[in-house]
Amino acid sequence: MREYKGPVPNNAQIKYHEEEMSAFMHFGMNTFTEVEWGNGKEKLEDFKLKHFDFDGYVKFIKEIGFKRLIFTAKHHDGFCMFDSKYTDHKITNTSYGKDFFAELSEACTKYDLDMGCYLSPWDVHENTYGTGEAYNRYYLNQLEEICNNPKYGNNGKFVEWWFDNAKDPRYKDQVYDFDLWIDAVKKNNPEMLLFGVGSRGGVHWLGNEMGYAPEENAPRLQKKEDMTIDYSTEFKSRDGHNENYVWSVPEADTCTTSGWFSHPEEKLKSVEELKNIYLKSVGRGAVLLLNIAPNKEGGIRQELKDNIIEFKNTINREFSNKLNEKFKITNTENNEGRTIIINIEDIKEQKINYIVLQEDIKYGSRFKEGYIFVNEERINIPSIGAKRIIKIDNNQYSEKAIYNIRIELNGEGRLILKEISIY
Repeated sequence: MREYKGPVPNNAQIKYHEEEMSAFMHFGMNTFTEVEWGNGKEKLEDFKLKHFDFDGYVKFIKEIGFKRLIFTAKHHDGFCMFDSKYTDHKITNTSYGKDFFAELSEACTKYDLDMGCYLSPWDVHENTYGTGEAYNRYYLNQLEEICNNPKYGNNGKFVEWWFDNAKDPRYKDQVYDFDLWIDAVKKNNPEMLLFGVGSRGGVHWLGNEMGYAPEENAPRLQKKEDMTIDYSTEFKSRDGHNENYVWSVPEADTCTTSGWFSHPEEKLKSVEELKNIYLKSVGRGAVLLLNIAPNKEGGIRQELKDNIIEFKNTINREFSNKLNEKFKITNTENNEGRTIIINIEDIKEQKINYIVLQEDIKYGSRFKEGYIFVNEERINIPSIGAKRIIKIDNNQYSEKAIYNIRIELNGEGRLILKEISIY
């Protein structure tokens, strides 16, 4: 049998895949100035937070089922939600006067919710931005203020760091010193996943903020020093089964509303929209990073809460009635395990909504190509990885009931499946 030479995930990556969804929190000066991107010239008196329900927010996130929360400690406006000694543009200089990040960390520690930190490298307030080394040192100082202080994070630890790699196009000389920053951020959190640094980070963006993963979404990236991702050529199931690729968790980020920060006129995404996002992210082997923005009053508006609860209940309902025991399922391996054929018979007009395939990713994602035949009509399987949800269009079979399903899968080396589930 041929040894598999493709990348395999580490423990932190496996854990993130298993969590399936994580929460994102954008809250700061932009919440009160009612913009998405600030200009760094905001007045401190514009930040009018009187109270924030930390326990209520974190408890809600935890009860929904999220295992981690990524918090925006500083967005592009440079306004710090923590007490940084390197800037005057910070929450502790407002009438609120307290270290928000430390308070949030305390609540996350209380409820044992893992934390990530989004500290934007792009800072339009800081006057050293654009100077190169001086700004890189400035960012490093703020990074170390957070990473080296046990009052930040869940019990002083972080599981993910968001660099974002956003830049001001006017300052071409501002080259970020990621080598310096990565060494510093991993000093106390060696297994931390890093977003925004290409194949070096262990997790990557999928090129949009709609929460959609591409149809073909193999969880690996080509090793590169320049940290770029070619979205037209990456993520191919047939490619990357060698030492030139690394495992990388596809992270699909989006909002539960029309923006990242809460605004009075925001539009809520419907439960159906959120369900569709789940199917096009988690259902394509990605992790869904879902932004849940608090409002000016320091909590989550009730309509948004209700939406998120109903979304989670909908997903639980859709995938609660497992039908495997109702059918005759046979599994055949050929070609030293590189080909797997699964036959699902005795369906007897039972309605089938989804077929879910999962590779045992601790051995890598060995899938190369595959198909599902429903009554001999072929459905392409572009990729599997941690999870692939194939939705069956029952309207297509309304005149003639489904009587047979055959799944054919081909892999590089022995293909190792974790589970096949029918709902």
